[in-house]
Amino acid sequence: MTTKDTLRRREGTRKRKKRSLRHQNQLFREILLPFALSAALTRGTVLGDCQSLSLGWVAAAGTGTRGTAALAGALLGYVALLPTAQALRCCAAVILMYTLALSCCELRVFRQNWFLAACAAVVTALTGLVYRSGSLWTPLLALRLASEVLLTYCVCLLLREWGPQEGAKPGRPALLLWTVLGTVALAGLHPGLGSTAAALATLCAARLGSGAGALTGGLTGLCVGLGGAGVPLLGAVLSAAGGLAGLRRGRHRLEMVLLFAAGGLLCALWTHSGALSALACSAAAGVYSALPEGLLHRLDSLLETDSVPAPVPRFSALEQTGERLSAQARAYHSLCGHIRESLAGEDPGEDSSVIFERAMERVCPGCFLYQVCWQRDYTITCKALTQVLETMLSSGSLSAADYPESFRRRCGRLDEFLRVSNEELYGHWARQRSRERQLESRRAVCAQYEQLSRLLSGAADQLREEVEEDLAGAASVQRALEERGLEARCALQVDQRSRRTLEIRGRDLDVLNSEEGLRLLSGTLGVRMEPTASFRVRQGEQLVFHQCPPLSATVSVASHRRREGQDNGDNGLWFRDEEGVLWVALCDGMGSGAAAARDSRLLTTLLKDFLRAGVGPAATLETLSGALGLAGELDGGFTTVDLLRLDLFSGAGTLYKLGAAPTYLRRGGLVSRVTAAALPAGLDGPEGGTPDESRFRLSAEDFVLLVTDGVTDGQGDEWLRSLLEHYDGESPRALAQQVLSSPGAGREDDRTVVAVRLGRRSARARA
Repeated sequence: MTTKDTLRRREGTRKRKKRSLRHQNQLFREILLPFALSAALTRGTVLGDCQSLSLGWVAAAGTGTRGTAALAGALLGYVALLPTAQALRCCAAVILMYTLALSCCELRVFRQNWFLAACAAVVTALTGLVYRSGSLWTPLLALRLASEVLLTYCVCLLLREWGPQEGAKPGRPALLLWTVLGTVALAGLHPGLGSTAAALATLCAARLGSGAGALTGGLTGLCVGLGGAGVPLLGAVLSAAGGLAGLRRGRHRLEMVLLFAAGGLLCALWTHSGALSALACSAAAGVYSALPEGLLHRLDSLLETDSVPAPVPRFSALEQTGERLSAQARAYHSLCGHIRESLAGEDPGEDSSVIFERAMERVCPGCFLYQVCWQRDYTITCKALTQVLETMLSSGSLSAADYPESFRRRCGRLDEFLRVSNEELYGHWARQRSRERQLESRRAVCAQYEQLSRLLSGAADQLREEVEEDLAGAASVQRALEERGLEARCALQVDQRSRRTLEIRGRDLDVLNSEEGLRLLSGTLGVRMEPTASFRVRQGEQLVFHQCPPLSATVSVASHRRREGQDNGDNGLWFRDEEGVLWVALCDGMGSGAAAARDSRLLTTLLKDFLRAGVGPAATLETLSGALGLAGELDGGFTTVDLLRLDLFSGAGTLYKLGAAPTYLRRGGLVSRVTAAALPAGLDGPEGGTPDESRFRLSAEDFVLLVTDGVTDGQGDEWLRSLLEHYDGESPRALAQQVLSSPGAGREDDRTVVAVRLGRRSARARA
């Protein structure tokens, strides 16, 4: 059984894992990635020995942890991979840029991207002049230096604009920029590696269409060719191949691969660009064919930023609604506290001595002995009446013989005083009962306010539940719908139980509710989906699909009336909600006949309404028990309740009981009995009763047996436990009928048996 301490420990473990993962991501983003990228870019040259890419990246990294890591990676790459003279020039340039950034980081102008890019260009120009000071200046040399300065400025400016930002998703221009930098860096390590990377990037970009494939292929191929890969026309070859592959976007992967490889080979032969271009296209096609589908889905989530709905912002309308519900819950809870305080300080009621005081005010003022009895001998009179007060309260009335002899001899209106005293006694009791009813009604109102507070708080907690957006899955479904000519917007959410909810909004979506449509959705997502809701919206219609649970349940009921022709006082219900939870309820009204049937039928109807509305089971039973207590003040009726909650995803079950008969579980061949001590619904008064809860876990082939008290008739239940233990069938209907027809079953009351059997969905059914 899961306790609060266990849940608290699990929550603590989950938070520690999230903090550790966040720390690892930050370490990778702030230290490892800048260091590795700086070291790799030192081999990525453009226009011969131009180091604008690495210089621009170090300048764009700025100061702090990221800037220090970028500086260290660049220094290591220069010293290890470049000639001594060029390495000294580049080391001096990056050190000078880092020092300049440290000196100017407090200035307001430092926040402007153009300022840091201009500083990088100036440093590149100064170090270039010093590095080439011993050479004979020619127009070509001056042009190369000017190109290097301009390229450093552009690279730094673009990286500052489109560099990685905390919590932000990179756009397509940023992805294109980083793709170019990566391919140029790989080309510096080996021309074939850079060409293959450029071809693979082109093929991936072709998933967006011909334009994206042609642009990516042309730009990456041009940069790799200018970087010294020895293939000047690689950009033209990749641009043509990417444009051809983009014509088959959304089709089978093999079609794109074959078209890309064939187009690249033909263009390489036509332009005489060498075997490297053809080999690069062929190698990229082979690598792309081997990529897993999940990786391509994640790639689509990065590329298709316009077609996939964005995640819900943190301060969304749902969270605002949740905060508002929490505030309302706190307000009702505070109101309930004030009412309880006022009830605690309430006057306990009038004292019983007021009976004789009120009788004296009605009888004695006209008596000639009034002054003697109630002024001169007041103490003696009160003492005499106090002696008979206890007798009066215990017997319910007084006679003349109950008064002391001295009081009888002196009182001039004894008969009238006796009659009025008995009347005032009945009035005193009536006022006490009325006051008790008022206090009970106030306590009931207070309990209802407290229950309303818990309901609002529970609704707020549900709104705050963390739901992740599966952008890759939504993109996959959207592509599958587009291939079949359906224009729709998709959103896929995954809750804390890893259960998927798919929402599709568009027009002409009736085909998705058919078997073919469900197979399409289930095959695309890899899990079996089922429709749960459909409603009209402004853009057409919206369909909601939920993931099918892995477990299934079969529920059967068998019932027998006490007398033929008489209404059955037992009633039950079962249904499965959208969350994959099975609800089974069995209610037994007091006695038998029409009144008992009416009470149990009303309770089951209200149970279904409350549970389908999302109210928690414990809160539902407390509320309905209080309502039955108010309705049953006159006739004193009550109803027993058995409520089973069974999660068909995990097999976790909870049994809620209000005065019900024992419930029997068969798990793994062993039979156990679940009992409860709570009173039936309606006997705890208007405040309602708290149900007993029992938690357990079931698996496939297990049975649950709910019975009313008429089945055992107050006798022993060994026969029932033995029957359930030795039952070797699979039909819950046959089991329920066998229990009712057993010789040990009672005959003096209505009898109802509800049998539940768990099964597992077949692999074919689960898609």
